[in-house]
Amino acid sequence: MRLKKIRLAGFKSFVDPTTIPFPGDMTAIVGPNGCGKSNVIDAVRWVLGESSAKNLRGDAMTDVIFNGSSARKPVGQCSVELVFDNSSGRIAGEYAKYNELSIKRLVTRDAVSTYFLNGSKCRRRDVTDLFLGTGLGPRSYAIIEQGMISRLIESKPQELRVFIEEAAGISKYKERRRETENRIRHTQDNLERLEDVRTELARQLDKLQRQAAAARRYTTLKAQERKLKSELAAIRWLKHDDHLQKLQQTQQQHETDIEALRARQRGDEAGIEKYRDVQQSCKQKLDHLQQTLFTVSSTISRLEQSALHNQQRLKQIDAELGDIDSQQQQLEEESQLFTLQTEEQSATMLLLEPEYEIKQAASEQLEVTRDQAEAALHQHQREFQQTDQRYHQVKQQVHSQHSKVQSLLQMQMRTQQRIGEIEQEIREFSQADHQQAIETIELELEMLAEQIVVQEDQVFTARQTLEQAQRDQADQQQQVHEQRRELQQNQSKRTALETLQQAAGSAKTQPKGVQPLWQQLTPKPGAAALLEYVLNELGDAQLAGQRSLASLATEQSALTPGLQYFSQAAFTSQKRPGSVAELLENATVPRWFNDILVAQDAESALALRAQCEDNQIVVTTDGQWFGPDWYRFGQFDAEQGVLQRAQLIEQLDSDILRQEAQLEQSESSLSEATARIEQCREQLTASQAAVSERTNQRQQLTNRLSWLTEQQRQEGQKRQRLDDELARQQQQLEDEATELAMLTESLEGLEVELAEQAEDQARLQDKQQALQQQLSAQRSQYEQNTRELHQLALKLQECRNQQQSLSSQQQRVAQQITSLKQRAEQLYKEKQTLNQPQTEQQDQLQVLLAEKAELEEQRYALQQELEHADELLTQAMQGQQAIIGDIAKRQEQLDSLKIEAEGYRVRGTAILEQLNEVGVTLKSVLETLPAETSESGWQQELEKTSSAIARLGAVNLAAVEEYDVQAERKAHLDTQFDDLNEALETLQNAIRKIDRETRARFSQTFEQVNEDLKQLFPKVFGGGSAYLALTDDDLLETGVTIMARPPGKKNSTIHLLSGGEKALTALSLVFAIFRLNPAPFCLLDEVDAPLDDANVGRFCNLVSEMSKSVQFIYISHNKIAMEMASHLTGVTMAEPGVSRMVAVDVDEAVSLVDA
Repeated sequence: MRLKKIRLAGFKSFVDPTTIPFPGDMTAIVGPNGCGKSNVIDAVRWVLGESSAKNLRGDAMTDVIFNGSSARKPVGQCSVELVFDNSSGRIAGEYAKYNELSIKRLVTRDAVSTYFLNGSKCRRRDVTDLFLGTGLGPRSYAIIEQGMISRLIESKPQELRVFIEEAAGISKYKERRRETENRIRHTQDNLERLEDVRTELARQLDKLQRQAAAARRYTTLKAQERKLKSELAAIRWLKHDDHLQKLQQTQQQHETDIEALRARQRGDEAGIEKYRDVQQSCKQKLDHLQQTLFTVSSTISRLEQSALHNQQRLKQIDAELGDIDSQQQQLEEESQLFTLQTEEQSATMLLLEPEYEIKQAASEQLEVTRDQAEAALHQHQREFQQTDQRYHQVKQQVHSQHSKVQSLLQMQMRTQQRIGEIEQEIREFSQADHQQAIETIELELEMLAEQIVVQEDQVFTARQTLEQAQRDQADQQQQVHEQRRELQQNQSKRTALETLQQAAGSAKTQPKGVQPLWQQLTPKPGAAALLEYVLNELGDAQLAGQRSLASLATEQSALTPGLQYFSQAAFTSQKRPGSVAELLENATVPRWFNDILVAQDAESALALRAQCEDNQIVVTTDGQWFGPDWYRFGQFDAEQGVLQRAQLIEQLDSDILRQEAQLEQSESSLSEATARIEQCREQLTASQAAVSERTNQRQQLTNRLSWLTEQQRQEGQKRQRLDDELARQQQQLEDEATELAMLTESLEGLEVELAEQAEDQARLQDKQQALQQQLSAQRSQYEQNTRELHQLALKLQECRNQQQSLSSQQQRVAQQITSLKQRAEQLYKEKQTLNQPQTEQQDQLQVLLAEKAELEEQRYALQQELEHADELLTQAMQGQQAIIGDIAKRQEQLDSLKIEAEGYRVRGTAILEQLNEVGVTLKSVLETLPAETSESGWQQELEKTSSAIARLGAVNLAAVEEYDVQAERKAHLDTQFDDLNEALETLQNAIRKIDRETRARFSQTFEQVNEDLKQLFPKVFGGGSAYLALTDDDLLETGVTIMARPPGKKNSTIHLLSGGEKALTALSLVFAIFRLNPAPFCLLDEVDAPLDDANVGRFCNLVSEMSKSVQFIYISHNKIAMEMASHLTGVTMAEPGVSRMVAVDVDEAVSLVDA
């Protein structure tokens, strides 16, 4: 795999689309400083994914776009494309099948970068992943730019390790390990969240299970209630349907009567229609007669008006003929005047035409003379301009030479001044001794490190104490929360039971002194359920206390109908063994309780009933009643009875008092735990502050140590730079003196030439003035003659225009005279026509007057006939209105019946809609409905069911479904929990496998690179030794250091080497890496700058040897390095700010020279 070419467009100084080919294994890019050579290196780094503008020598990523020059505007985007030859198939994966691989990056002014792989848009990560392990990348060892050599040698161990990892090809393993660690972290977070959800879900399931049982009972009662409502609705529908049938029969009778009245109405309408036909016939005849009469009257009026109009028209014709004679005489006089004026204009034109021809010939001769003078002047002006242009050129050259001389004099002064400053700095320079301060700081750092370890142990202990206190607090909070929840549940339960109990005791208003019977009874333990069955049979029995039944009878309005009222006399102190009375703790019990015997089951009840008297009843503990000749099994729920509730309330009161005491004790313990946490936090904060203070002190000392070390290094470098600069300035001063002498000699020759040009310019200027005066005289004569010629032309044209105008006016007058004669002839003819006799019109007028009188008599007779027909029609219509009134009255009665029937129908429909809402049909309800039904009986049964539902209280109907959903969710979460644990184990195994492979590859690569470095270093230096060393035993985290000793030196650190020695050492390391894992190409940017000729020769030999396996592209100013290249690519900047390429094939050039 090798780099074939680079395409640049708009990138930095390469504004025009530029292609840089790399046909050989060794291509040198050459050119002067500042021409844009290093921009090629930046382009490769940028397209490989560099995201730091600083590493591209800019402040922002948009700085790589061409920003304009003195002659060009900025562009809006830039792009760089690398084209690789992949015929060897080194790039694996999906791109291995491509022989050529293209990578392109494009950026706009909006700082939006876009990457392309073989023309397809891709991500930056796709580009970096493509070259993982190949040695290529934006900051890999394959790209070595200016200054990178020294940074490579002086880099930290962890930074140097990166180059070994890239050579080992384990950068992709590190990326996978980082992704795997992120997945493990996310999996652990998911496990924690999942465990919290599972715990909370388990608590919800316990609660939902209890609510689901209540919901199922509620559903059963609700179904029974819906059935009763449906049957009650069907009973009501039957009742409404019966009323509707009766109303429909009455409605049919009214419809029959209305139909008979409408038949009579239709018979009368036939007579009315006959009268209307007679009326319409009379109206038509009368209308036709009126029209004929109107026509005759109009004709009479027209004839009378025509006779009057003829007389008026004769008078108008006589007046118009007189006017025509006057106009004709006036027009003849105007025609004679126009003829005289035309003759005068013809005479004037005969005088002006010869004079115009003479002036025109003179003008042509003057124009020829003027053109000759202008041509002579223009020829002289061209000669003068050439002389003047040369004069200014020489003058500009003299001025430029003067400026250069002055500039060189100033440069000499600055150079001399700078040499003095450098010599003064060298004399004053003294390198400070920072070694003692460095040793003192290192000792202080060791002491601080020991103190930090002790204080970090204190922080660890304080943090553990705090965590334990927080766990204790959480346990206390959970305990308080549970106790508070249980207390609230018991309080809510007691409130609900108390509300039900109060409702049972005060549901109905009773007279003063009257109380429910159950409030006076105290059952023995375990007997409450059986007593509930007995009290339920009595209904809401009331105890009158000391009041007599007679006094209660007087307050009948205050009593509740249907209830039983007992006086105190109904109580007795005797308790029959085996009866209900024996189950009470009361001293006195209701007398009839002795007549109710108790049995455990139905079998013993039947045996006991056989021995009882007729007034005695046997009840079992499950609510079965056995009488003398009857049996009943109650549906009453004893657990919901008032006595059971009273016992439960008493038990809850005891539990609430106990729970309140426990809650108070737990809250006190929680406050103590909170106080302990605050104390632990204060201790932890104090310990952390102490560690932070010591850490800051250590950081300050570390910074001070780094600064002193850097100062020591910089001062050494500064002395070297001053010596180099002094030599450069002295050489520059000599060059400036030589250039000044050459400029002075050139300036003297230019000043002589300038004087000669000034004399020629003055002579030509005098001749030009004489020619300009002669041309001005010729132009004045020509312009004067042209003005006179123009005046004559205007006069001639004016005469021609007046002659044409007079001719037009004369023709117009002749046409007007002809028109007047024609109009007079027309008027004479019309006058003769009007004077003819009018006898025919008079006869016609008399006939029309007689016809009009006859028509008026016929109209009167028709009007009398029409009035008679109107009277008969009115009588017939009055009779019909009486029938319509009867129909409307019957229709109103019918509408009332329909409205009443519609009311029953609507109520029946509403009942059907109610049935549809509960999902049943009327037919299905009627099929199961008994024959004997009572609306009141069904209503009572419905009320009992509704009361049973109300006693259940608030019910969560969704609990059953929610319980199933949450149970399924719990099972799903349990499965997820197991899957996540299994996935976590798999990821941890993957981490261990990656670590094993990373250690093995790193160890093998380190040994190989170290061995190659030991071989290459002596070749480059002609002796000496170099090696790599690890900073730690852990191969996953260890850094890498380099040690090099050139021949004859025993330096203790690599920092003591010179710049050239460091450069050669770094190159040895890079080429050792290339031996192991050669990248597709290697870019070198002036790495030979700090080397002398001998070392450059060794460098070139090493590069030539390695170019057999690696493609080298390097930038150099050294002639020896240029000679080594097989292909030279030059970068020029002929246009300021714009780089262009010039390529030379060295091998082909040599062959041409040899030929």
